[in-house]
Formats: sequence, C-alpha cells, structure tokens
Amino acid sequence: MIDSHFHITGDVGLLTHLAQRQAAGIVNSQNSAEWAAIQQWRQNHPAAAITVSAGVHPWDVNRLTPASMRPLLQQAPVIGEIGLDAVWTKNPLSQQRVAFVQQLAWARDWHKPVILHTKGAEKEILTTIRQFPNRYYIHWYDSPEHLSDYLRLATYFSVGPSLGLDPAVTALAETVPLDRLLLESDGLESITWATGQKVDTYADYDRFMTDLLARLAHLRGLSPGALADQLTANLTRFLAKE
Repeated sequence: MIDSHFHITGDVGLLTHLAQRQAAGIVNSQNSAEWAAIQQWRQNHPAAAITVSAGVHPWDVNRLTPASMRPLLQQAPVIGEIGLDAVWTKNPLSQQRVAFVQQLAWARDWHKPVILHTKGAEKEILTTIRQFPNRYYIHWYDSPEHLSDYLRLATYFSVGPSLGLDPAVTALAETVPLDRLLLESDGLESITWATGQKVDTYADYDRFMTDLLARLAHLRGLSPGALADQLTANLTRFLAKE
C-alpha cells in the first residue's frame, strides 16, 4: 500500500495502522502539535516507511509564519504542503505569497523536495516555482490547465479520492506519465469529504484505498500489483536525497 500524502488530524492511529501494513507514505505536519505527536510516534516505530513533511499551509498563514515553523522545516525531510489558495480560504493572497516564497527559498537552499497545494492559483504557482528549481509534487491536482507546463518541470502529481467523480482528476490520472504518478488519501476525513462515503475505521480506509488503486490501475491498463510497484518507485525517487 502507498499513501503519498495524508493528514492525521490529531490521531496517530492511522500511522500505526500503516506501519503494521508496511505501507509507504508521507504524513503532513501542519503545526507544532502535529509535529510533536508524529515525532513521539516515530520513536516507537523507527522502521516505519512513513516520511514526515512540514510546512505553513496557505490556510494557516493568518496564525503561523515561516519563522515560527522554521525549526520544524529544518528537521523535516520534505517541505509541505505549501502553496496558494484563491478558493478555499479568506487569507489574503498577498500574505500567502510571503509565506510561500520564503518556504520555497528554504527548500531550495536546504535541498528538500516540496509538496504543493494549489487551488485557483495554478498559473501563479507555476511561474513562482520556476524561480526555485527543485523537485515538486502537487497533491490532488484538480485543474484542467497548465498540466503540460508542470510536467516540463518534471513535477509529480497524485490522484486523490475524487478519481471518477471529478473530470479534471480523472483526466490527470489518465494522462500523467506513469513515472510521475502518485496516489493519496489526504486523510480519512478527506475521503469522506470528497466521496460522501463514511470512513469510520481503518478497515474502511483499506477498502477504499485498495479500490482506488484498482480503479487507477484499470485506467492505466495495469494490474494493481504492477501499478503499486510503480507508485512505490515514484515515491522513493521523489524522496531521494540529492
């Protein structure tokens, strides 16, 4: 199993479940409390194939700054998710841009890959990251525009729970080169938000992610096992140290 981007919303139980399944993935740390909970969990699960990312999300720029999160960003192997959002938050884009650019600069200087969040700001993010060469991964990209331009930058893209429900996500799943493709849940709550399906247990999560993998494999003309191997190789490549 692979889950290339997910949130725990305060409950590390999903981390333990994924470790028991020997799953690979990236857990997002959006604030110092989540970071502390994940680090405490990691002390008891040092062999788990779960990587931690940290960043000031555009929804949080009204209460967090890159400076306040810098100690976490310095420790995290991956910066993110960071980005710009003109749809789902009232935080001014001017404020978002300051946090975004600062974190991009640090990620470049520290040679750390970046997970991007974009909603309604796809063109601006594209223009901005061209100034900061790095390895980028856009999670749950749902825009029909600029895909080819991002691919020229060798950007990775993940397919989220809205596969088959959102035409833009389905089109992306069909067209992104296999070596740039990833698969994510974004967390249990996001599955419910995107699909309306209740995901109350980790068994529900397993069933959903197994089905999501199978549907993506069918779209790409592969067996689920072959696709899982490819996705794992892609995640490993994205995370590789320079």
